[in-house]
Amino acid sequence: MKLLTELLNILDSIGPAFAGTFLLYNKRHLSSEMVLITIFCLVQFVCNSIATALDWADANNYWVYKINFTASFLVLLYLFAKKLVHLKPATLYTLLAFYLAISLYLMKNGDGVSHFNSLSAAIESIIIVSLCLYFFYSKLINTSEEISIPETSIFWCVVGIFTYYAGAFFIFISYRYLIHTDISTVAVLWRFHNILLFICSLYISYGVLCKNYRTILL
Repeated sequence: MKLLTELLNILDSIGPAFAGTFLLYNKRHLSSEMVLITIFCLVQFVCNSIATALDWADANNYWVYKINFTASFLVLLYLFAKKLVHLKPATLYTLLAFYLAISLYLMKNGDGVSHFNSLSAAIESIIIVSLCLYFFYSKLINTSEEISIPETSIFWCVVGIFTYYAGAFFIFISYRYLIHTDISTVAVLWRFHNILLFICSLYISYGVLCKNYRTILL
């Protein structure tokens, strides 16, 4: 049981490392969209590994998670805004201004520095989930019948990102309540977060493998 617990605790590093390996192995054939997915996986792997190491050393690791969430959000926002759904500049700047204002306010009150106030992470999740849903809608409406969206690598990456952020939203939004009512459940909740990220990584890995498989057949 202890071994399983330790495995779940580092699953947030194992998953991105797994997906990142597939992506880097195929780096010569990656589109610009998949390059951004690679950066997302590398950010997750590096930051989560550092956070785990700091936790083992009984050191404060909240600042690492803040860097992780912020960097991942900005990479994905650029991915959707410039590569997938092509947001209008006014919409993109409004999202960035809103996010920056919320982040500065929460950081002023200690978010991501001395304690983990998950409100900013929940807001990031809502924005990313909304962009994923808009991606699915726009592709279903605007793509010709000759092109099968589920047969593209980026589709499975977005499915993975949607799965992770949709599930993580409920974790982040309930984190503050649980830490004040029953702190013992927070560790279990975070292991569930790690499982979600691992599932996201599996979807990304499948997208890369699926593309290579079709290329061989063609």
